[in-house]
Amino acid sequence: RGDWIIEPSEKDGSFIHVAGIDSPGLAGSPAIALEVVRLLQAAGLETPLNEAFNPNRAPIITPKAGMRGLKMGPAGKNDSDGTDAEEARMASNVICKCEKVTELEVVRAVRRSLPIDSTQAIRKRTRAGMGHCQGDPENYNCECRVKAIIARENDVSVEEVGSRPWPATSTLSQRWIDDNEKAELEKRMAVE
Repeated sequence: RGDWIIEPSEKDGSFIHVAGIDSPGLAGSPAIALEVVRLLQAAGLETPLNEAFNPNRAPIITPKAGMRGLKMGPAGKNDSDGTDAEEARMASNVICKCEKVTELEVVRAVRRSLPIDSTQAIRKRTRAGMGHCQGDPENYNCECRVKAIIARENDVSVEEVGSRPWPATSTLSQRWIDDNEKAELEKRMAVE
């Protein structure tokens, strides 16, 4: 146990804790997954191979040839209604101008099997909001555009979509927790 916590629960060995994983977690996730599978197998879980599993996923991001075919403008000008019939319009509507992320790329990410409830989740999948302006509302305001698409696709209000500082994606109030917050988390995890 060090910076990362990958271990069976003391209360239930078939529950595996995977926590404390920050920025290198994305690169390390394949190895982390293998370790979790090993721990689950050691706890007695049978893991037969799924012959239908395809490890190659279709890309979310479409390579662009400069700005050819892309449209930028104020929010709402080029936006689609999100239906499949509007795919061509979504493919040309730039949501994040710094990274040239289109509405279609955001929609594809949201419609994947892993639920998305925050702009941070979209940043990790499409880079929307990760350019030089960092989603600045005074620039192109891509974070609000992404938030509106997530809300539309998930059929929730915009207020329900997490955004900076991303409270929807973490139970921690700060990066490094103190003893009081640790005690509160332990109380939440207690099994009776």
